[in-house]
Amino acid sequence: MEKRDDLIKFILDFFGKEEIQKARKFDTYGANGLQIKGSENITGIALGVTADLEFFKKSVKEKLNFLIVHHGLRLTEVNFSINEILKNRLKYLFDNALTLMGFHYLLDSHPEVGNNAIVLNRLGAKIIRPFFDDWGWIGKLPKSKSIDQVMEQLTRIYQCKPMTFLHGKKAVKTIAVVSGGGTIYPYSEITESLVEGINLYVTGEAREGTQAICKEGNINYLSFGHYNTEVIGVQALGEVIQKEFSKLPVKFIDIPNPL
Repeated sequence: MEKRDDLIKFILDFFGKEEIQKARKFDTYGANGLQIKGSENITGIALGVTADLEFFKKSVKEKLNFLIVHHGLRLTEVNFSINEILKNRLKYLFDNALTLMGFHYLLDSHPEVGNNAIVLNRLGAKIIRPFFDDWGWIGKLPKSKSIDQVMEQLTRIYQCKPMTFLHGKKAVKTIAVVSGGGTIYPYSEITESLVEGINLYVTGEAREGTQAICKEGNINYLSFGHYNTEVIGVQALGEVIQKEFSKLPVKFIDIPNPL
């Protein structure tokens, strides 16, 4: 039977010490590594977006005791205390001897298994440079496509329809992708870069003020939902693990979320 510590080492080695240190320094509120050590023997790997009780219970039902998520447990906030929700989550993890690893920044920023790089690759875009403080990426298509063509491709990738604010050019060549909560604000460098040369911005969320910013800045903005834009990276990491640990069951546990 595969051992917990061998898998932990493989995953940490895959990301690399320098990238993990960067993630922990840069992303002070999200988990980027091991959070809970469970049973020494692994029965299977559960992949998910968020470390919540429903995900834990479905993983146990599937006999999967090594859990990997994008949103780990929030344990680093100022004046941190354990309330009833966190107590129940921790109790369930300990009672069932579950191992939990979370990779927040790394599963957004990574050039191979990150949510954003994968989407640009699937669109056929060449990745140019990081974007949104390195959380996302900018890519360039070989030739321009209509906004409708790109939106159709993205709808297939994310398997859902977006909220749309389409006030920019109808021809798209340069695309920025930031999964999750990549909302924009009126007076920021991010918004300026969208105004100045990015034809399409793809993210997970929108705010009340997004519509006005897009109108005034002539920005094309597609919001596919926080959850929907963050299922891709953790599944890609699962594929990397499956190649190395071929005998282990690896399963994505879907907890659909309208946001």
